[in-house]
Amino acid sequence: MVMALAVPAVATATQGQGNDVKPKRTQMPGEKFRKRNQLSLDAVAALSLILRTENIEDHSYRAARKVVSDKVAARFKLDPTALDKNWSRAPRDHQIAALAAITQLNVRYVTGKEDPYVRVDCSGLLWLAWRTAGVDMPRQAVSQMDPHMRVKRSEAILGDIVGEGTHVQIYLGMGLAMIHAPFNGKYVKFKTMSEEQAARVVWANPSLIATYRL
Repeated sequence: MVMALAVPAVATATQGQGNDVKPKRTQMPGEKFRKRNQLSLDAVAALSLILRTENIEDHSYRAARKVVSDKVAARFKLDPTALDKNWSRAPRDHQIAALAAITQLNVRYVTGKEDPYVRVDCSGLLWLAWRTAGVDMPRQAVSQMDPHMRVKRSEAILGDIVGEGTHVQIYLGMGLAMIHAPFNGKYVKFKTMSEEQAARVVWANPSLIATYRL
């Protein structure tokens, strides 16, 4: 589900004849993508590395992942060393899911969609992230919070699902830092959940889906 990065050149086309010829700029595929949030591009770089290896201790991958976690830590005012350790402890599929979600920062919210880098809704973001990690994730938010996957808040790790009603979010592994596609926000973004909200949400580990869907 991960899209390959391309860095094409900008081309020009011409209109008219003779002295009336004027260059017309044509946007090539990938040009808009390169203008995306730098953090999402950093996540693409880390994600492309981990998808090519089973080794989450690979030095190149760990360095690329730390670029992402350090920026996330700065965004939420978290301890970058502690966040990096939390991310390191998470299983490979959880790391992949979190990175895949971060690649979608600023993608437009559209109900019922799960088009990478174009449009997603909250459950579509979860579906994309965890399908990238190799988990056969259900598409609907209610199914993504199935009781068989529930965990305690104290057990939650990077990439886990945080659900409230029909809205789902992805936990970023420390404090109450989340990434989600909010209906009223119109695009994928980070969020710090309040303690009041945290007291009424449910936490779920998508890795457990393999257990109850057998």
